[in-house]
Amino acid sequence: MPQAFATRWTREGSEVVVTIAGEVDLTTAPRVREAVKDARDSVAPVALTTVILDLSEVEHLDSLGLAVLVETAAECHSAEQALALVCPTPVVTRPLEMTGLDGILTITASLEEAREAARKYLSGKA
Repeated sequence: MPQAFATRWTREGSEVVVTIAGEVDLTTAPRVREAVKDARDSVAPVALTTVILDLSEVEHLDSLGLAVLVETAAECHSAEQALALVCPTPVVTRPLEMTGLDGILTITASLEEAREAARKYLSGKA
């Protein structure tokens, strides 16, 4: 039985982590977009440096879910914020690889790796 769709986010200093569970598709992609917006809006734009999307509980990712990831990447880039994805399963990594987004987005296997990738990105901007 599929896991129920859910989003939650936490904030720690200048970082927000948005965790998404279940299927990301036509009906749930707008809720993902809203959760990311709420999380990013919870921190003053000047203070927010890092957005991490934890997709480790995602069971399906369709083209609308991919579009939300691309939109989020563009928004973070414009705001000079680091974006990293936690994608430890083929359910998420396969669509990213098939579309070539794995060469554009920062994809990691764990939250710790995502934080390290964000630190490296931010230190390279200085």
